[in-house]
Amino acid sequence: MKNFIIKITKYAGTNGVAFVADFTVLFLVDYFFNFNRAYVAFFCYLLGTCVSFVLAKRYVFQKGWLNDKPTIEFFAYFLGGVIGAVITALMFILLIKIGVENILIQKVIASIFSFITVFIYRNFYVFKK
Repeated sequence: MKNFIIKITKYAGTNGVAFVADFTVLFLVDYFFNFNRAYVAFFCYLLGTCVSFVLAKRYVFQKGWLNDKPTIEFFAYFLGGVIGAVITALMFILLIKIGVENILIQKVIASIFSFITVFIYRNFYVFKK
C-alpha cells in the first residue's frame, strides 16, 4: 500500500507539470481566440499527455509488460490521454451548461475526474508487470 501511495504521489507531481503545460496553452488559446473551449481543452489535454508520458515513464512507472515495445507502449499511454481528454471535454460541456464559466475552475474539476480514471488505466494496464 505504501508503494502505491508513493506511486500515485509521484504521478500527481508529474501530472502537475503536465497540467501547467496543458492549462497554459488552454488559457492562451482561450484568451486570444474564440474557439469552443471544450474542443481546445480536449487537444490541450493531449499535449499534456505527451509531457506526462516523458515524466511518468522516467519518474513514476517501472518497466511493464510493454517495455520492449515502445511504440505500442506510447500509443497505449496516449490512449489513456484520449480517454482523459474526452472526460475533460465532457466535463467542460457539463460545467458550462450548469453555469460554471471560470476556466480554471472548469479545468480543476475536469482534472479530478480524468486524473483518477487515467491513473487507474495506466497503472493497471499500460505499466502492469
